[in-house]
Amino acid sequence: MQPVNLNGADVWGYVVESDEGVRVRFGIDDWQQLQIGEGQLITARIGGKDARLFVANVRVEPPVVWVTMARRIRAAG
Repeated sequence: MQPVNLNGADVWGYVVESDEGVRVRFGIDDWQQLQIGEGQLITARIGGKDARLFVANVRVEPPVVWVTMARRIRAAG
């Protein structure tokens, strides 16, 4: 686990980074306190790096939440 800062709030999560973005597993209580949802553009500090990321997917599997955040999203059409 490592510290993750999303929109100014610090939480702990398991982080997997890829070329497209980041996948993070949070405790469900931590995720609900963040009040962030799919489709939002957020400011993130993960692993000491700052980035603007889109919340591309949120999968709730109590007691955890898997969140996929992408650097870019595809336009509709």
